[in-house]
Amino acid sequence: MLNLEERITRVWHQEVRPLVADAYRCHSTGTPRAAIVATWTAVCADIIHKLYQLAEDGDGKAIEVVTKIEAARSKADAEAVKTMQQVESKLLQNALDVELIDFIEHRQLERLQQDRHLCAHPSLRPLGDVFAPSGEYARAHLVAALDALLVHPPTQGRKAFDRYKAHVSDASFVGHADYLVQMFAQRVKSSAWKQILGIAAKHAMLELEVPDDIGITASVAADRHALCLIAFAKHDRDAVREVVTKAMSAFDGLPIEQQLRAIARLGAFDVFVDALDETVCQQLDTYVGLRLAIPGDVFGSLDPAMASVLALAGIDAVRARIPALGSKFTQLHSAQQAAVIERQPSAYFTDFLAPILTSAGGWRTAERLTAMAVIPCAHLIRPEQLDGILTAWANNAQCREASGMTELAVTLWRHATQLQSHPAWAAFVRRVRELAADPQWFQYEELAAAIDYKDGTNAL
Repeated sequence: MLNLEERITRVWHQEVRPLVADAYRCHSTGTPRAAIVATWTAVCADIIHKLYQLAEDGDGKAIEVVTKIEAARSKADAEAVKTMQQVESKLLQNALDVELIDFIEHRQLERLQQDRHLCAHPSLRPLGDVFAPSGEYARAHLVAALDALLVHPPTQGRKAFDRYKAHVSDASFVGHADYLVQMFAQRVKSSAWKQILGIAAKHAMLELEVPDDIGITASVAADRHALCLIAFAKHDRDAVREVVTKAMSAFDGLPIEQQLRAIARLGAFDVFVDALDETVCQQLDTYVGLRLAIPGDVFGSLDPAMASVLALAGIDAVRARIPALGSKFTQLHSAQQAAVIERQPSAYFTDFLAPILTSAGGWRTAERLTAMAVIPCAHLIRPEQLDGILTAWANNAQCREASGMTELAVTLWRHATQLQSHPAWAAFVRRVRELAADPQWFQYEELAAAIDYKDGTNAL
């Protein structure tokens, strides 16, 4: 038997909860007619509260009903009572129109409404018989009302799905995870939720074509749907895993270049990586190792798409499935490695920071490589790596004596909060001052002040 007391505690609106509790007490005390009337009262109150919520969200039909209710409440006369009676008579249809309930739930609650009339108006019964529902009959109405409406937030179906599609193609799309979950996961019906997940997974993984009139490309749409899919996994990971697995068969048949774009888009998403087929990963590994061409000269820049793919080397799970990503990254020139690191900083790349600084062949190059690779990885640098990075910095005159590097040193210290008390900072200041050709230049005073460097010691 269902635990109705537990169900009542889950009623969505706190002001409706006492009304549902009244209906339960009537049922428990053997007054089923009163229980049915109280259940209908709770249903009406719940629908009205949810219509107000949807009106605040801009639903046109909800706004229309709420306007009538507000007009009646402002008068509180006989005409207002008549208006509210009219509103109540259409509440179930309104709830169906705004998709608070579906047509099956509408039938269940419509029967409750009819039985409420029989309970409240005995004269409606033929031959004057009084309607005498059983306790189980009243209980069934209460259970139906709870399951269909009362325990749910103001969720919607097709309208929510359409609203999701409009949001993804909107020019003002941001992709904040909490907002996406609140608007398109917590407040939609299960059927619409499955549709939203399905379209998000297909676009993110398969880069589906989009209509010309929505104002974004298929690639942009795929990126946005990917953000949504990752956010939705925080709400319902199992459901997301299901749709990703379902779409994987179509993904396996895509051209390699398209597969690589999808992996670049979703490579940091473990649900997607775990679902990748092993044979597909082997094929991609061969392609990356043998066919992914890298510019040969030191000044050759990487195509952004290639940089995004190679940045996946920084993700342990992806590198384990496609090992060629790691070996290909090591073949890049320092400037190319910095471009990859800038796209997706990772703890894996911190071992490459010291060599990148050592390779800097000019002042501006040193500043650019530091800004692109070292600063973005500051929060990922381990204590045992810091000394090597700062030593490479100090020993390379192109790094040590570049005008912008003194400020970048302070920026690195500020971002590497896990390392701010490390003795390597004081050693670095001592070293650059020892190597300075002129004691008035490149003394790194800002960094010395930040670490409270005095007389060759670090006071921290």
